[in-house]
Amino acid sequence: MKEKLIIEVVVGFMYKVQKNGLNVSMFKKEFAAIRHGDYFDFFNLIGEQVDFLVTYDNGKISMEKDVLEEDIAFVALTKAGPSLRNFYCRCLNEYGSFSDLNLEDVDFERAALFELSLRMHANGKRLSHKRTTFEKVIESLSLTDSEKEVLHEGRRFINNIKRPDNLKVPWCQNIERFNKAYQLMVSKQLTIT
Repeated sequence: MKEKLIIEVVVGFMYKVQKNGLNVSMFKKEFAAIRHGDYFDFFNLIGEQVDFLVTYDNGKISMEKDVLEEDIAFVALTKAGPSLRNFYCRCLNEYGSFSDLNLEDVDFERAALFELSLRMHANGKRLSHKRTTFEKVIESLSLTDSEKEVLHEGRRFINNIKRPDNLKVPWCQNIERFNKAYQLMVSKQLTIT
């Protein structure tokens, strides 16, 4: 069993809060960034000073503390780790621990990994400061049309989590379609882990 990334847990919890219609005004900007798939802004919104992290990229040594657009996924997640833990604690203090009636925590966590992985993979394993719709991200991948359609089913599942009022099919069908999309992502090695 693979170890979960802190980003899966944190954004998965944020998805669960959104699906359940809880008041997000205390973390309005952070939730808006996640709703729009803007992980670059999200990391910088929750960012705290971290010890320097030395990176080496094509002959250039960097000791930046902030998450930069040119950071590869691993470096960005490493820099954001302490901030993610702190933000998660603040969210738990605000919303408490609760269960969703239709989905398990692992479903929300996989949805978070699905979106972040595809966005980073489409962007050369880097965060992007450019706001791009998830639909365009999927269309940019080098896959067949039928594979892209499977991934779009996963995208629709995430859209339903973020905006549950738009739900057109039962959650059990939604999660079944998402699981197919998630498995395709894994089989095509489009994950960041």
